[in-house]
Amino acid sequence: MRCMTMERTVGSTLAAFAYQSPDHAPFFWENGPHAILLIHGFPGTPAEMRRVGQVFAGEGWSVRGLLLPGFGAEFDALGHRRCTDWQAAVDDAVAELRRTHVTLVVAGNSFGAALALVAAARHPIDGAILFAPFWRLDSWLDNLYPLAERILPRIRPFARADFSDPKFRLELMHFLSGVDLDDPAVQVQIRQLELPTRVLGQVRRAGRLGFAAAGRVAAPTLIFQGRNDPLVRPRRTQQLARRLPNLVNYVEVDGEHDLVRGATPDWRIVEQTLRAFAAHVVADSKGERSDWKQASPPNLTTRTTFMGSRTGT
Repeated sequence: MRCMTMERTVGSTLAAFAYQSPDHAPFFWENGPHAILLIHGFPGTPAEMRRVGQVFAGEGWSVRGLLLPGFGAEFDALGHRRCTDWQAAVDDAVAELRRTHVTLVVAGNSFGAALALVAAARHPIDGAILFAPFWRLDSWLDNLYPLAERILPRIRPFARADFSDPKFRLELMHFLSGVDLDDPAVQVQIRQLELPTRVLGQVRRAGRLGFAAAGRVAAPTLIFQGRNDPLVRPRRTQQLARRLPNLVNYVEVDGEHDLVRGATPDWRIVEQTLRAFAAHVVADSKGERSDWKQASPPNLTTRTTFMGSRTGT
């Protein structure tokens, strides 16, 4: 989960560039009777989900990339949003796609996976896909809630940013296209970016609700997890996976937090698994006999399964 701030705090230089690319806008690709709803993470946009959407579009699926309220170009208003607003937007999108399509899968990235879990527990869907599913952070800030919100109302997530770090620079360029990161004035503005702690509290609440809902998700569920994810640790995802009644696949691959962008040398495995999952969901919707087997909850020795069979270690 990456952190931004409000426009009034950023200043005109950065605000003019933040989330301006058309890729950040919501999208809908109509292809047929099978649909997937893509839910981005925090503080992401539909742009991060396009790679996954392209896989399903290639299989003939309709794809909707949802932009949650207060994100993207509306990020300056994010402090006024609550997790109930985000969940309502997901629920509305699920209901609409359910009315117009034969088959529906929901897929969420990080914080978006928590919203997907709640939606999957509330609505009749045909499958759920979770990428680096967030439900809690192993951090001092998380441990201090709700006290942290009162004693530290705002934080500066980039106060000690290292602008020589290629990964950090790439992360910034996902939402600040056209900004000169070597400009000292720009670096000062980025270091001064502030985020209301209450926003993190709402994201935290969404994660807790997703974890609580996991036990009520009847739909076949697929999980992808990066082995080196510094934000959503594999052991936390494994805890979540054990709560799912119909976990059909847990795939742990080389990579960090942004698996949905294809930022993993194992993207081929991710892509193949997504295609196989799509095929199984369609077969089930047609009443055809499906051969998927329920995968055992992940443990320390078996971390990558493929429809019940090992595909890696």
